[in-house]
Amino acid sequence: MTRQLSSELLKLRTTRTFLSLMAGSLGLILVITIPVTAAASFKATTTPGRDLLGVAGLASLFALVIGVIGVTTEFRHGTITPSLLVEPVRVRLMAAKLAAQLLAGLALGAVCYVLCAVVVALILSGRGIASGFTTGDWIAAVIGGSVGTMLSAGLGLGVGAVIRNQAGAIVAVLAWVFVIENLLGVIPGGFGDAIKKFGISGVGGSLAHTAGPAHRLGQLPAGLLLLGYMLVFVIAGTWLFRRRDITS
Repeated sequence: MTRQLSSELLKLRTTRTFLSLMAGSLGLILVITIPVTAAASFKATTTPGRDLLGVAGLASLFALVIGVIGVTTEFRHGTITPSLLVEPVRVRLMAAKLAAQLLAGLALGAVCYVLCAVVVALILSGRGIASGFTTGDWIAAVIGGSVGTMLSAGLGLGVGAVIRNQAGAIVAVLAWVFVIENLLGVIPGGFGDAIKKFGISGVGGSLAHTAGPAHRLGQLPAGLLLLGYMLVFVIAGTWLFRRRDITS
């Protein structure tokens, strides 16, 4: 298991797509955060620290895609066959891939949230604007956001294992986050509010303390719910992975 995990981490470190997504997520967050924090005006009743830290939530979207390509690339390029020759127990192979994706997601989340928090705090302090966040709030938000990004990477891996087609899986996760959840969220009444609160985006925002108070869960319930989403897809993907034929 240790050797298989090392192999999966090596695949991540030496894949240009993975490195590009990591660099792209960090660059996009900073490109948005720096000018907005430096130029935007904030009302005295707002919490700019929370609002601006929400930009770091883009890391979770990139983590979803990274998780998807962590398994679909193997099927797309046929490298799943030699992987299974090295580790024929498919459950063990999926476990190694999941562990690697969780570590990658945690690293991505920690870097993105820490940098975003530092940039926001420094610029707001330099402008004499109160962030509305205490030191404890910043720490809780960074930890929660990092955990959310980690679980998002695992969720992406599960979706990729279920769908297997790389383009289809990426379109599916992005369509759900950007289109379907937003459309369902505008439905009046309790259903729309429930989607905003319990959907993937809402749960991620609750973990990072960036969701609005009306649609925010506690960090522990939010983390457990996102973990549940991840486990459903990972278990389903592993089950399908065991039953499907692999062609070279």
